[in-house]
Amino acid sequence: MNLCHPTMTAPRQIPAQILVGAALLLSVLSAQAWVLSIAAGTRVVYLAVGNATTNANNTTVNLVSTSVPAAAVGNSVAQPMTSNSTQATSPYDNYTVCQPTLGQVYIGGYLRQPAGSAVNAVLQVTTPANLTSGADTIPFTQISWTSTALGNAAADIPAGTFTGATQFLRNIAANTYVENCHTFRYANTAIRAAGTYTGRATYTLVAP
Repeated sequence: MNLCHPTMTAPRQIPAQILVGAALLLSVLSAQAWVLSIAAGTRVVYLAVGNATTNANNTTVNLVSTSVPAAAVGNSVAQPMTSNSTQATSPYDNYTVCQPTLGQVYIGGYLRQPAGSAVNAVLQVTTPANLTSGADTIPFTQISWTSTALGNAAADIPAGTFTGATQFLRNIAANTYVENCHTFRYANTAIRAAGTYTGRATYTLVAP
């Protein structure tokens, strides 16, 4: 039996204006170790997924993948997924957040607004219904993730399972920076035709 290879890409999306070179002051909030406060100022929305560039557009698309051994195809033993992301540190302050060698993918972003703003940004992810290999498909709902960060007792960007649609992850309040690391796995609950299955997960941070 040939190997079945479900794969997923996680591109960075920065859909709003970036103020290049902006200096942002931060302090760690005691209640949430990976939610940081930033100084109010000119409106900026920033999101980084995988390999990141501080305050600049980045076209890098990182790959998360697994190869299921022939003897294990469809046996319902979840398969860990590895990533080609090398982003270990926060692009915000260079603090070590993730362990890429364990398959962790950095996700972080912020909304900066003038003082007094009560606007929230919405972090969400969109996936197609299926990963595809020619005419063969695997539901995107077979891919899930855990969420953590070094020293983070509770996830600030929650764990979940892709829905094959657009799904809400969390709100990010004005003048805060939120970051975590996601580790992906393939549920492997059915026998699939041999092939390389691909699909893209697109993360966005949207503010009114």
